[in-house]
Amino acid sequence: MRKEKVLVTGANGLLGANVIKTLAGKGYNAIAMVREGCNMRGLSDLNHELVYGNITNKNHLEEQIKRCDYVIHCAARTKQVPNKIEAFTEANIKSTEHIINLCNKYNIKRLVFVSTANCFTNGTIDKPGDEKSNFMPWLEGSGYAYSKYIAQNMVTKAAENNKINAITVAPTFMIGERDAGPSSGALLLYGLKKRVVFYPPGGKSFIDVDSAAEAVVNALTMGKSGNKYMLSGTNLTYKDFFKTVAEHNNKRKLLIPIPGALLKVVALISDILENITGASLALNSVNRKLLCLDNYFSNSKAVKELSLKHTNINSSINKAINWYKQNRYL
Repeated sequence: MRKEKVLVTGANGLLGANVIKTLAGKGYNAIAMVREGCNMRGLSDLNHELVYGNITNKNHLEEQIKRCDYVIHCAARTKQVPNKIEAFTEANIKSTEHIINLCNKYNIKRLVFVSTANCFTNGTIDKPGDEKSNFMPWLEGSGYAYSKYIAQNMVTKAAENNKINAITVAPTFMIGERDAGPSSGALLLYGLKKRVVFYPPGGKSFIDVDSAAEAVVNALTMGKSGNKYMLSGTNLTYKDFFKTVAEHNNKRKLLIPIPGALLKVVALISDILENITGASLALNSVNRKLLCLDNYFSNSKAVKELSLKHTNINSSINKAINWYKQNRYL
């Protein structure tokens, strides 16, 4: 029996590599599309077909999509500097437009578009945000978030118009193995390596990357076309997250809160410098607001319709630590 082929863009990233692992485990033929010269450590021991290509090149995409049954679009520009929308247009918006058109042209069974929780409005611990909420207008100042929102709307519109069969999944902050960058794992490594840990006022929704990857693969055949699904896990303040991390390496940590007022002053100075120099700085007003936000979300829709599994955050942290140790990040 022929194995169905699934193209995964951005396959060397944290989510992409775990999606490849999950696809292989479920009997799919996983096609891992990566840029030449990228870090391949996350894919090193996995069963997959490796292809090189650039998501901004329509010909590279067409060469792979035309021979596949499904497409999972994980790849995106995530680097926050520079943070203008123009820096994200080709990688995050144009690439998605190419993929939509090619999925239509070659009758792809389903496109799973990986978005971000920042395309929705956050909630509180008691009343977390969900897929019914809207994009927060102030995040138009984040080139990454705004570009993903534009791309997400393109996918949803194409599905609603029956141009393609497609759904959107929006992971929150992922933790786990195969973070070769590291990307989101930089926060965990900071908490593990530093004896004095400074933390901002806000919090995040943390999800085990294995759970997220399984839900992404489930989305190939589960869920309704045109729908959006939040892939979230445990909602924690930064303080509680770093306290949990500290318990895992048996080292006493001094946790020091960063006052929101101080972050606001630094962000205002950054904004002034950006206006004068035209440069993008890491801690501007938009990023400051994200750090101070109670960025919490509900996963109830994905649990019901994509069989998203809840994984205890301690297990997620343990798996990540073991991987970082094995690969000499720690």
